[in-house]
Amino acid sequence: MKKRPALWTTAHRLVALGFLTLLVLASTGAIGWLSGSTSATRLFGLVPFVDPLAALEAALAAREVTPTMLVGAGLLVFLALLLGPVFCGWLCPLGLALDLNHGLRTWVLRRLRPRRAERPARTPIPVGVRILLLGVVAGAAFAARLPLFQVVSPINLLVRSLLFAAGLGLVLPLALLVLEWIWPRAWCRSLCPLGALYALLGRWAPFRVRIDPVEAGRLPCRRCTIRCPMGIRVMEDWTLAGRRSVDDEACTRCGTCLDACPRGVLSLGVRDLPLPEDEAEP
Repeated sequence: MKKRPALWTTAHRLVALGFLTLLVLASTGAIGWLSGSTSATRLFGLVPFVDPLAALEAALAAREVTPTMLVGAGLLVFLALLLGPVFCGWLCPLGLALDLNHGLRTWVLRRLRPRRAERPARTPIPVGVRILLLGVVAGAAFAARLPLFQVVSPINLLVRSLLFAAGLGLVLPLALLVLEWIWPRAWCRSLCPLGALYALLGRWAPFRVRIDPVEAGRLPCRRCTIRCPMGIRVMEDWTLAGRRSVDDEACTRCGTCLDACPRGVLSLGVRDLPLPEDEAEP
């Protein structure tokens, strides 16, 4: 079967690379229309954007909410409510590094074990751990009166290391890259508190991976399940189950499953609204 071009994978990597470039330029003051850091930026000196987790930590630490914090975080929360955790799939700098690292891992394993069929990657760390860590981060900020996670966040450490050429700051991101070779995307799936927050916000977002009910199940190849970076059983739990969209809260809308699907069963778009009872099919 002819291999489909990885258009969505290429697209989300380019978007993430562009976002990382903008963050570095904004932090150095090289562009006048955007300024700030990974935690908070300001567009044209007027429109604030604040990382929702950074805003939550700051509010708990200071016991107050400022108008800038409210507006800046509110804009990103609103986008997450509409689009789901697209930050994780399309913008996160660490996600980009892990994605490229996973691509390298896959390339190496295919050459070391060319006859072994691909299998979905699993991690022994329960996915619910990141929800627990989100609570720990919030509790620590309140108790210590400091946004502690912003200091040790591997996302922030990665960008600051690129900005200031600080090798020590790369220790944690590099450790996660090594962990990737053992348990792929363990950080994104099971440990990242920011990802947990975005997943909770986007749980009922209308923007989804849609499933074509006509083509669904005609070729049970499981490629979507195998390739999903978040470990979602796309075919088993959603496509073959007769669902109209992938409603797993961990789905980052990255489009990797769309690239993997040989029949074009999957697409990105607004999910269908449920039919009223009097119009529902029998």
